Amino acid sequence: METPWNIIEMLGSGPFPDTIVSPVDSAEMVFVPAGEFARGITEEELAQIFMLDKNENPVYASEVSGRTVYLSGFYIDRYPVTNYQYQKFVDETGHREPVLLKHPLWGQPMKPVVFVGWDDARTYARWAGKSIPTEDQWEKAARGPDRRWWSWGQEFLPDHCNSKEYGLEHTSDIGIFDRGMSPYGCYDMCGNVWEICEGQWLEESLPMRGGCFLGSATFCRATCRWTPEDTVGGAHWLGFRCIKEVPTQQ
Repeated sequence: METPWNIIEMLGSGPFPDTIVSPVDSAEMVFVPAGEFARGITEEELAQIFMLDKNENPVYASEVSGRTVYLSGFYIDRYPVTNYQYQKFVDETGHREPVLLKHPLWGQPMKPVVFVGWDDARTYARWAGKSIPTEDQWEKAARGPDRRWWSWGQEFLPDHCNSKEYGLEHTSDIGIFDRGMSPYGCYDMCGNVWEICEGQWLEESLPMRGGCFLGSATFCRATCRWTPEDTVGGAHWLGFRCIKEVPTQQ
């Protein structure tokens, strides 16, 4: 079931506000304005990351793009899609229920939904009248235009996100890491759960971004890219958020 909604009809002809509430899943969304940003990392930054990680992990080499990307404006969910929101989607559509949706720990209402794959995320997004972010859109929302490694800045701070260093070892409620917000006001873009994106990683694999509660500081950077073993059923550390594109003429 697709639930289209016209953002111009919803907001009128004036300037786009910084935040809106999606009318279908009630998600708060933040505006990422049109403009350029620097995607990926340089060879010099890759060497620095190898030193920080104390390991020359070849996964990080796929971040070396060193290019400037222009994007039109869009809205993106401030938080990952929660169990509460996903339960509403399941109830209204009959879509398959993730295995941990009602689990006493993992299935708490304000935690990110997990064990979802790309088809699940796309179907949810269509139901909500939105779409899944491309890697470019996700990365710009996570780091802004200033080449920062983490959503809050260039220095890793273990109390700013749910990573391995934080020590929780499972998902956390959305919205608790205020100091880890991105330049546009997004939460949990580093750590908590990896997030599904549209695009292509190595060998035509589907990409995910942002790291998770199991990942170290280097894996929770805004430019880090990877893919899960199971792109259909997902994993206990894989979730997603949605975007709403805005007309280019506005």
